[in-house]
Amino acid sequence: SPSRRSSPPRKKELTAKMMRKTFAFATLLAAASALQLGFKPVVAPKLSMPKVPTPVVAAATAASTAMLNAQVAVAGGQSEGTGLTLGIDDGRETIVLTVVFFGFFWLYYNWAKDQPDSNSDFFGEYDERRL
Repeated sequence: SPSRRSSPPRKKELTAKMMRKTFAFATLLAAASALQLGFKPVVAPKLSMPKVPTPVVAAATAASTAMLNAQVAVAGGQSEGTGLTLGIDDGRETIVLTVVFFGFFWLYYNWAKDQPDSNSDFFGEYDERRL
């Protein structure tokens, strides 16, 4: 059998192969252009804030913090799922908790005011040179 030489590809096959490569390149180019930022971001103009004195800001911050912390307990934030403030669902519990709290406070206050030398530092007498 005579040896067959490979015939050169036909023009139709070259055109189809070139079209596939061109389409793949165009698709890749379209995908890459989709990832680019298409517009320049608009920067908002700088607003000038009125100068507020620092003590006023500090006082407002402290007051709002204190009020918000109190609102959590009053709003039922400590309700343990009952929806009631501190989980208290009976008026007698309120009375007992109040009496017990202020009773212990009164006992501690009376004990603390009778303690000698309550204005000095507990570790003030410590001398590091002595062992």
